[in-house]
This record gives sequence, C-alpha cells and structure tokens, in this order.
Amino acid sequence: MGAVGIGVDIEDIERFAKNSKDINDPFLKKIFSDNELSYCFASEAVASRLAVRYAAKEAVTKALCSLGLPPTEYRLIEIINDKNGCPHVILNKTEYKKCIFHITLSHCEDKAIAFVIAMR
Repeated sequence: MGAVGIGVDIEDIERFAKNSKDINDPFLKKIFSDNELSYCFASEAVASRLAVRYAAKEAVTKALCSLGLPPTEYRLIEIINDKNGCPHVILNKTEYKKCIFHITLSHCEDKAIAFVIAMR
C-alpha cells in the first residue's frame, strides 16, 4: 500500500428526519442499498443511522478523490456493520478492488460524522 487518501464529512441529522418515515422514499432508494435501509429502519434512531451513513458515503468519495480515483454512485458504496457493530466499507467496483478502507462513524443529538482512510 503506497497511497493514502482521507475523507471526512459531517451531516445535520434533522436533514434526514423527513425521509425516516418511509423505507421506500425515492431519495433513500437512490442513495442507500437495501441492506443499509434494513439496518437503519430496524432502529428507532432511523434519521441518525441514515445521516451517519450518508456522511460515510461523502467521506469515502472524498478519500477516493484524494487518491485521484473517480467518484461513484452513493448506492454502490455500502456501509455495513459487522457482527460486533463495527462499520465497514463495501465497494465492489473493479477500479476500487485494490483499495482498503478504514472508517469510523459517530453521532450525537443533532450531528453525524464519518472519517475514512483509503489506502491503495
């Protein structure tokens, strides 16, 4: 691994409150995978989970761009938690196969933040 890219993003959770009522909302379907939506809507904190995953997708995009790689559709960037609750980036496109991602997510009452390190 030679090159390292970083990305960070912060989102207002309230921005996602109106979309957190319907799992079939067209905006959500354009941005999030079915796995992500299932995870987010399995909690009472739907807006927080949506906001932090959106921040993660923004941060991944920024990290890729800092490596000189082209951005991709947000729906193709998946932020999935493992069995221990740790988030992971899944991005199965050929041009990103050699990338390794490290990600951390956090949110409080009104803000969600994501930080990503991408290495290739």
